Amino acid sequence: MNVERNSILFKISLAFLLIILLSSVFFYFLYKNAQEKELRDFIRKALLTVSSEGTNFPQKFETNYKVIEDPEAIYKIYTNSKILMERDFLTVKIVLLEYEGNKYLLINRFGISYLVEKSDEFELHRFVIVAWIFFNILMLILYVGIIRSFYPLKILREKIKLLKAGNLDISVEISSNDEIGFIAKEFNEAIKSLKKNEEVRKWFLRNIAHELKTPITKGKIAIELLEDEKGKQHFEKIFNRLEFLVNQLLMMEKLATKNLELKLECHPLENLINSGISLLLSEDKNNVIIELKESIKIKADNNLFPIALKNLIDNGLKFSEDGKVKIVIENKMIEFRNKGNKPSIDVDLIFEPFIKETTLKNQSGLGLGLYITKFILDLHKISISYKYENQENVFILDLSQAVCE
Repeated sequence: MNVERNSILFKISLAFLLIILLSSVFFYFLYKNAQEKELRDFIRKALLTVSSEGTNFPQKFETNYKVIEDPEAIYKIYTNSKILMERDFLTVKIVLLEYEGNKYLLINRFGISYLVEKSDEFELHRFVIVAWIFFNILMLILYVGIIRSFYPLKILREKIKLLKAGNLDISVEISSNDEIGFIAKEFNEAIKSLKKNEEVRKWFLRNIAHELKTPITKGKIAIELLEDEKGKQHFEKIFNRLEFLVNQLLMMEKLATKNLELKLECHPLENLINSGISLLLSEDKNNVIIELKESIKIKADNNLFPIALKNLIDNGLKFSEDGKVKIVIENKMIEFRNKGNKPSIDVDLIFEPFIKETTLKNQSGLGLGLYITKFILDLHKISISYKYENQENVFILDLSQAVCE
């Protein structure tokens, strides 16, 4: 499992690592102290054993110590062993030896050498090692248990990513009775509620759009019967605007149901821009200035992509102080520029649905244009960004992923 530095799992792993390191230091000092104590006891008891030789005291005193007096055996062990410590006193010289895993103490007293062997037994320092091993095993089991209890969060995270992408046909199968299981249960309930609300919203958009199309069509037919040319033009604008809003609602319904099939083909960018301009109202077309610094072809849907361009142009015209929009094509980028004030809404929300400026220029809008634009551009793998510079609103399209080879 990949663990990010800022994640809870990383912090838990770091905490367990510190516990193991600190406990290892603690057990190390216990181990060294136990070894030193055992050596001191061994030396003290070995000296008592040698000094009690010739009596029955050694057998009564310590049965796990053996005095070796054979000179050949003493020489063999001494010459082949590892010297751990060597001390000289007034009448006694002692040498601590290690041979074949056993400890020996060579004692030279009044010119006579004794070798005391300590038989192998389960000593305190070995108990410390065993305790350290068991402690680490316990920490490892505890760590694995905690990590496994957090693993459902990874599943939940992946489901949330799918939800963010618009997929509501998901559920989280986590049956644990802890807090994570409770969150998973609440998540499933939230998904059910969202699906219900989404179905109601789709039904409303679909039905109201289709219901409005009929009176609009009849109204446009009735306009043709008017004799007043000025009134006729006025009503045409009204019905054209109503038709545009209804088409936006239908587009929203298609986006919601993901009922869009792209037909990607290579098209000259200039042609796509002209197609977008042709969708504008006739009086707006002359206010669009194209500055073509390079000619490129991109993979795009000839029916859908111009709608995104048209929405950007329409947005620029709507909020432009001089009523004009400049389109600059350069370095596989398109910039839509218009002079005007910076939007009063949060820039991070500018592409969200139903987010719009409440100004006189935008009273008739639904706040769907930029949302639809970004959705269409995402389908084409074209990124869009916004910035405000030199008293201009600038929308930038990065075409590098869509350019035809």
